[in-house]
Amino acid sequence: MEKKLAIVGLGYVGLPLALTYALEGFQVAGVDIDSRRIASIDACALGMREDFDGVPVNAVLKQCLSNGSLKVTSRFEDLPRDVTTFIITVGIPIDEHWSLDLSMLTGACEELGRVLKKEDLVICRSTVPVGTTRGLVKSTLERTSGLVAGVDFDLAYSSERIAEGHAYDEFRTMPLVVGGITARSLDRATEVLGAVNREPVFKASSIELVETAKMFENAQRDVNIAIANQLARFANRFDIPTWELLQACNTHPRVKILMPGIGVGGHCIPFASPYLFGSLSGKDEWNELLPTFVSAREANNAQPEYIAGRISKRMGGLDGKHILFIGIAMKDYSDDVSVSPAVNLANVILKAGADVAVLDEVADTPTFLRRESDLEHAVCWADGVVLPILQSGVDYEHVRQLVMDAHGRIVLYDFRGVYEQDQATLEQPWYVRL
Repeated sequence: MEKKLAIVGLGYVGLPLALTYALEGFQVAGVDIDSRRIASIDACALGMREDFDGVPVNAVLKQCLSNGSLKVTSRFEDLPRDVTTFIITVGIPIDEHWSLDLSMLTGACEELGRVLKKEDLVICRSTVPVGTTRGLVKSTLERTSGLVAGVDFDLAYSSERIAEGHAYDEFRTMPLVVGGITARSLDRATEVLGAVNREPVFKASSIELVETAKMFENAQRDVNIAIANQLARFANRFDIPTWELLQACNTHPRVKILMPGIGVGGHCIPFASPYLFGSLSGKDEWNELLPTFVSAREANNAQPEYIAGRISKRMGGLDGKHILFIGIAMKDYSDDVSVSPAVNLANVILKAGADVAVLDEVADTPTFLRRESDLEHAVCWADGVVLPILQSGVDYEHVRQLVMDAHGRIVLYDFRGVYEQDQATLEQPWYVRL
């Protein structure tokens, strides 16, 4: 196998994948049409919280750019002509109506088709609705290249399963599921993917099976999170400590209820059910075939509104109140605000008339929210302090002490169970748990 390949799309999946191959001795070309993204990569100035065996992503990026194992461009025509393997990692956005925007994937396939050659291999690793690889990807590549998939070039699909912040480890250790348009496509893709991943490969009977498996893996987690969030709602109704109830349930060896929170964020789980829906003909078929996933998605989408209602009720309304968010990312210990329920919650509170500030040294604060940098000043300014996620660099004990010193003027909303184990805090009128 020739150790050269190109990665199409250099986001949260594509760039760590490119670096993983570069560290394994491959010559990697990366292409992303976002010129600003390319400039950030060239400057080794990424905000991603990834590391490679303890080495920060920007240091690894600098090493790979310096030694030539990685080269990046915003132009497909600048990709080396001797590259014969292309891995697509382009995202598919979804709007608030659960409609899919396939334009970026279509555009990437059109551009790729113009440089595609006989005997090339294309592996799609984007998360896509069922039938997309054999449908949109294949037809677009064939139309723009004049070649025939399975005859002139090989085409395969392998689901990406990484968790943000653990990409390097999981590209190497997460079991692979691969499908190909032909047996040769499947074998070639397995060889390329196995060059960095030594785990056993599940060779699927079809591409569509792999696409479907990816959707149900994530959608199942969406359902499990919805169960956890509804456990918290039920516990609130009867003033039962949420985390104690969770621990009690999980003493059963066949029960594993997840930790509840303020919603579901990120690039994967919120999109899983809508990707499944995108494979069907409309809402009637959604409700016929996937009613559990419809309900779970609606429940998790509604969680920020529910949480905002609890805050408003405790404070006698939000108009004119000062609310501080400590952490704004889409999940614990993240720099990513993509589909962040914390951002959604802050936006709901802002629209209710509150003055909202954010203290998060890791994630970029959305422009419509005011950023704070001094913990003591920010907490003392606030009428309410919201802990929507856990974030590195926060002295949570100091936060609690500042709230205690306010003698009831500040309400602390602990939506991650930071202080749930402390009985003295649980009994305080200024403390509100999830």
